[in-house]
Amino acid sequence: MNDNTLIENAVLAFLHHYPEHNWVDDYKVLLAKVRALNEQPETAEVRKRGRPAKRQRKKEATGDTPGKEENKTT
Repeated sequence: MNDNTLIENAVLAFLHHYPEHNWVDDYKVLLAKVRALNEQPETAEVRKRGRPAKRQRKKEATGDTPGKEENKTT
């Protein structure tokens, strides 16, 4: 929920409870402006920057790999 939604709800409550008030026309204009702001997208589309970086991969690992042998510490 953003601030514009709270303002819209407050204006709607005022118009509901005081339909004969002198400021009704001004509040209707304000309500139209707030609703126009709520309809606009909040976030712009993010552009990607080129291709993703990838590490160079070697064909085969050099030396023994520690994960394949069992550890004998008995």
